[in-house]
Amino acid sequence: MAAGPGACSIDARAALITAERTLTKDPALSEKTIVLVNHLYEPGGRITGVSNYLFSLLSALVERDNFTFALATNWRRDDLPPELRDSRLRVETFALPASTPLNIARQIRALPRLMRRHGAAIEFNVNPVGGFMRDWPRIITLHDLYFDVMRSAYKAHHVLWWRIFFALSHRAADRIICVSRQTKADLAHHHPSSAARAIVVHSAACLRPDGPVDAARKPYGIFVANVAPNKGADVLVAAMRCLKQRGVSLDILHVGRDDQGIIAAAQRRLGTDAGPRALGPVDRDALAELYRGARFLAFPSTREGFGLPVLEAQSFGAPVVATDIPVLREVAGAGALYFREGDAEGMANDMRALNDDADLWRHVHAAALANAAGFSWDKAASEIEGVLAQLLR
Repeated sequence: MAAGPGACSIDARAALITAERTLTKDPALSEKTIVLVNHLYEPGGRITGVSNYLFSLLSALVERDNFTFALATNWRRDDLPPELRDSRLRVETFALPASTPLNIARQIRALPRLMRRHGAAIEFNVNPVGGFMRDWPRIITLHDLYFDVMRSAYKAHHVLWWRIFFALSHRAADRIICVSRQTKADLAHHHPSSAARAIVVHSAACLRPDGPVDAARKPYGIFVANVAPNKGADVLVAAMRCLKQRGVSLDILHVGRDDQGIIAAAQRRLGTDAGPRALGPVDRDALAELYRGARFLAFPSTREGFGLPVLEAQSFGAPVVATDIPVLREVAGAGALYFREGDAEGMANDMRALNDDADLWRHVHAAALANAAGFSWDKAASEIEGVLAQLLR
C-alpha cells in the first residue's frame, strides 16, 4: 500500500524502530559509533543536487548527535554551510580526480586508510558509485537511474562508466538508500538482484522560508532546472506558445543553466519566440525571493528521481504544475495540478488556471503548504539512523 506524502516507507519505519531500540540499549552506540561519509564523487566548492542533499541531511544528522560523522569530501571545510563548518563534524579534504575511473581508484586506495584513521564502523556513500571493497558495512545512495532509463540521452563513455561502476558498487552495498518509491521501483526493474537491499528514505526541501509565507503573489511562474532532456523544457516552450496564440501573456522565469541550448532548439523547432525568461543560476537568497513571489512552479519533467524544486516551491506556498508521472504524484501530492506527459495544451491550461482563478490558487496553495510540511530532513535523518543501527546489529 502506498504511503502518504512524506510518510516513512514500511521498510524505513522498521529500520527506525530498530534504531530507537538500539540507540537506547546498545552500549557501543552510547559511545557514538563513527560513520565515514563518502562525498568524494562531487566537485568541491560547487553545489550539485547530491551536495545539496548531503548538506541538508548531514546537518540534521549532526544536530541529532546520535553518531559521530567524518566527512571525506572535495570541499574545504571553510566552504561548507555554516551549520556544518562550525560543528564537531570531522572533515578530510581531497582534490577531485580528472575522471570517473581515477576517482574510483582514488577511493579504493583512500577509504581503508580513512576508515582506520577515524575508527569508523560504517561507510555512508551519498552517491550510487564509489569504492566497492567488502571489508566493512556500506550504504550507498541512489538518487535516480537516468543512465538506465534514458541511456540514449547521455554520452557513451558516461553510460559505460555507470554500467561498470554502479554494478560493482550496488553489489558491494549492504543497503541502498532510494530517495523515492519510484527510484526503488526503477532499481528493482533494472537491477533486480539489489532490490531486497533497497530502503526508501524521502528527501525534503533544501530551501525553506524562515517564517510564514504571504499569499500575495506577483504575476509570474518559475521554472527551476539545469535543463537536460528529462526536464521537459520543450513542453514548457510549446505550452507558452499555446498561451501566446490565445493572446495570453504569462511570464515564466527560468532559474538554472541550459548548457545544451535545449530551450532555444525547441523554439526554433516550433517556430516561436515564446519561452521562459532566462535568469541563469541565482544564490539561495534570490531563489527564496523568487519562490516567495511566484504564482506557481512549472515542472514538466518526464523523468525524476525525486524533484527537490517541487518541495522547495511548495514550502514557500507556490502550487506546482507537474507532469502526471508516479514520482511527481509521490512528491507533490495534492499541492499540484497535473497534465498528461507531453501535453503542452494541458500544461498551458493549468498554468493559466493558477494565474487567473483566485479560488483555485488558494486551494492548491494550502494543499502545497500541507504537503511540503510532511517532508523533513529530521525525519530523513532518523530513518538513516535506523538503517545505520540495522547494519551495526
